[in-house]
Amino acid sequence: FGPRDHSAFMGLVGISYAFSQGVAAKPLVKRSGTDPTKLVLVCILILGGFRPFALHTSSVWIMYSLNVVMVVALGVLNTVITSSCATLTSADQLGGFFGVLESVESAAGVVGPTIGGLLASRHVHLPLLMVCGCYSAAFVLVAFFFRDTVCHVPVACQQTCGMSKKSQ
Repeated sequence: FGPRDHSAFMGLVGISYAFSQGVAAKPLVKRSGTDPTKLVLVCILILGGFRPFALHTSSVWIMYSLNVVMVVALGVLNTVITSSCATLTSADQLGGFFGVLESVESAAGVVGPTIGGLLASRHVHLPLLMVCGCYSAAFVLVAFFFRDTVCHVPVACQQTCGMSKKSQ
C-alpha cells in the first residue's frame, strides 16, 4: 500500500459509505423492526473485529475487502443511530439535537487520530488495542442500555424505534 493507492482507497471508502447509507441501511433498519439493538451490535462487532485483520494482513486486496465491509457497517450504524435518536426529542428541538451529535462526531474525528498518534509514539500496537477496547466498551454499553434508553422512548410516543409516524 503506497501513496498512489491512497486516492483509490479513499474513493472506495466514499463509494462504500454512500452505498451503505443509500442502499444497505434502509432494508436493514426496516428488518430490525422496533428494536435495532442487534443490528447495532453486529455493526460494532464488524467495526472492532475486522480492524486487526485489515491492519495486519499482507494482502492489499484483503485489506480493501475488510475495509469495505467495515465502512458499510459504519454507514449502517450511523443510519441506525440517527433514525433511533430522531425520536428522542420533539420536532422543534431536533435540529439542535442533531447539531450537537454532529459536533461530537466532528470533534471525535480530530481528537481520535490525535490520541492515536500519541499512543503510536509509545507503542506501535497501542492505538489498535485502544480502538478495539473502545469498540468492546461500546458493545457492552449498547447490549445493556440501548434497548432500555433509546428504544423505550418511541414506545411511549406510540412510534417504533427509528421510524417516524410518517414512515409507518
